[in-house]
Amino acid sequence: MGHIFFIAPNSDSNLDEIAEWTLYWLLEHNLVPDTAIYNCHNLRQALVAIEAPLAIGEPPALIVLDHATPPQEETLQFATKLHNCIPESWIVEITPRDMPLPHVQEHSFWIQKPASEADWKAVLEHVFLKAGSPQWSATTL
Repeated sequence: MGHIFFIAPNSDSNLDEIAEWTLYWLLEHNLVPDTAIYNCHNLRQALVAIEAPLAIGEPPALIVLDHATPPQEETLQFATKLHNCIPESWIVEITPRDMPLPHVQEHSFWIQKPASEADWKAVLEHVFLKAGSPQWSATTL
């Protein structure tokens, strides 16, 4: 399936809880055997962690980027770089309610804070069970 990255630079939300929901959901659906889960607390750490599997041709299955309140320019630029450089990976951005969303990208997900468990499970079902990659996705949540 691929690696999963949770990135929370200067975050003020429930990303640890979302990571826990993700792990339990993966276990329930028998999707864990070849998956590594990374928690990154700054962008430099995230970049280094993401580069390792990319270097051997394994793009991440899912990247969850939690924006601070208020959003930081560096994190916004990092998100754009991820979308542009790894289009085959799902990238879900958790945003403050008052954050203006960037121009709509065809296969982007944004979830407003605080994320609920039910909404997050719907995202996981879409990402891992319904659509093989962002390019093949025909469903919108």
